[in-house]
Amino acid sequence: MTRDLEYYRLQPYSRTFEIRTEGSERYLLYRIKEIPTIAGDGVTKDEALRNLRDAFDDYIAWALDESLEIPDADRLISLEPAPVARAHEVGADGSIDADAHRTAGPATRRLTAAAA
Repeated sequence: MTRDLEYYRLQPYSRTFEIRTEGSERYLLYRIKEIPTIAGDGVTKDEALRNLRDAFDDYIAWALDESLEIPDADRLISLEPAPVARAHEVGADGSIDADAHRTAGPATRRLTAAAA
């Protein structure tokens, strides 16, 4: 996959969240954990996240134009089927019989960390 703006938009970047106050005004500040110079603020969560997305797009476009290194997300994820055990497949010690293992359908998947 080409490392373009769309590639970086699909990365599962972590966000940090702060509530800030200036004078009598309160606002929300979101940052991208892996690239803390990218921030978005707003009076509402939606406004702050919209501003974060705009700042992210601007930063990534600039970094790509300048051929700068852009960090990947710290947490890489993949979709793997979640195991489903029936009562007769669970041993007395709580373990699942590997031979009787079933997987969940596509509507019931869980996010798991991928190997780095």
